[in-house]
Amino acid sequence: MALALEERSKLLAAAGVAVSSLLALRWLLKPKVDHFRTVPGVFFLGALPQLGPGAIYFSEKVDEWARDYGEEGVFEMVLAGTRVVAVCSWQMMSKVVDLRPFKATKPPSLQHGAYDMVEGVFFSEGDLWKRERRLLSPAFNAKSLLGYVPSVTELTQTLLDQLAADARNSGQVNFTELLPLYTADVLCRAAFGSDLGMLKNRTRGLVEDVKSIFSALNKRTFFPFPYWKLPFIGRLMDEGYGASQRLGAKMMKLMQEQAGQGNTVVEKLRQLEGDTFTQEELVGNLKVLFMAGTDTTSLALSWAFYFLACDEELQQSIFEEVKNLPAEVSPSQLDGLLMVNAMWLETLRFKGPAPFDVTQLQAPLELAGRTVPAGTEVINCYRYVLRTEPALKAKLGEDLDVFRAQRWLGPEGIVKCPPFDSLAFGSSSRVCLGRQLADYEGRLVLAKVMQNFGFEKWSKAPMKELTQFVLVPAEDVVISLKPR
Repeated sequence: MALALEERSKLLAAAGVAVSSLLALRWLLKPKVDHFRTVPGVFFLGALPQLGPGAIYFSEKVDEWARDYGEEGVFEMVLAGTRVVAVCSWQMMSKVVDLRPFKATKPPSLQHGAYDMVEGVFFSEGDLWKRERRLLSPAFNAKSLLGYVPSVTELTQTLLDQLAADARNSGQVNFTELLPLYTADVLCRAAFGSDLGMLKNRTRGLVEDVKSIFSALNKRTFFPFPYWKLPFIGRLMDEGYGASQRLGAKMMKLMQEQAGQGNTVVEKLRQLEGDTFTQEELVGNLKVLFMAGTDTTSLALSWAFYFLACDEELQQSIFEEVKNLPAEVSPSQLDGLLMVNAMWLETLRFKGPAPFDVTQLQAPLELAGRTVPAGTEVINCYRYVLRTEPALKAKLGEDLDVFRAQRWLGPEGIVKCPPFDSLAFGSSSRVCLGRQLADYEGRLVLAKVMQNFGFEKWSKAPMKELTQFVLVPAEDVVISLKPR
């Protein structure tokens, strides 16, 4: 393994020397524009070295730069010769959001990074995105969600059984390892009608492939040149291609084995009349849905359980609300659990899996008195806005820089704060396709785990974060627990 990593490093270094002069020349020849306050950096690479290896500190640094340079609600940086503008107030961000989906699109850096790994509705744009979104949406609407409730309930009980077994055997649970197996099984059951028993058997192959794809995507997006496209050696320089091939093969096998099973995503798509997906398009979109649904929901839950372990009073408040829940809980019943909803909303606000988004302008845009030209990449600093926006402070309190679930409780129930209460799932027409399923999973698991277990007080150092395309805890979330 060490030798393979050393060889990859040598290949990357050699390829970097070959293309760096061309990239530097492109940077020097760029037209002059009106600049915002700029993050200091070095020649050509700009602020890139500050992001750490593979840009693992990106989310943390963007928040820091927004605080230090974003007093106008917008600032900029250079990343490997590319000018990148960041919007960090809702006044500025809403102008970018309003351009979605056609006048602000996914940037070439992301599209190129996904090359030979993944494609589908998350990465597509224009008419292709409209078509994919139209075909996929019915499988994830409120009516379809009700059909998935029995499967999610069954798998949630399997999760509780696994937690109980770990509590008996060692007295603690590694939620970072366990939760992705649960969310992966849920996605397989919803999509194909049958799970792979990943949770029950603790088989991590597909989950590790998803992590490898996200890690490669993050690395590629911020790398100074597209090493993965180099002939013969490009695919050897990260694990993304191999992981993607394995994931695609498994999706294809599941489709073939489960053909004809009724209330599943695949069968809903197969039964569409008129315009339908080709086999290749279906596999590509299933890969995207599996990746997004596996990692994001499990990460949000890991952060939620970390915060619960830090606050025993919060645990007790939720337990009092959920102690008499029945075995199966519907989405509407979950809506009535105010503390559970408050906990979920605060987790997404404070440590949502997608703290930022990147788009490319397809038309000029006026921001803070300057014209940002078409072709500019723009970072939407969602999390920074969710921690600083005055309109949100007016409803949820001035202390948005701390985690406090109770802030969402008002005299008439959960405080409504559109669009901020859903910003963790994206914005405008590009809001997360699987949001309703993720919301149901997340709240159900929170309720059921708190109903059945108590966490011991977190005694380790505060958890740090890393960016691996999504926001992840820097260490495994391992919590001591006991059955109630």
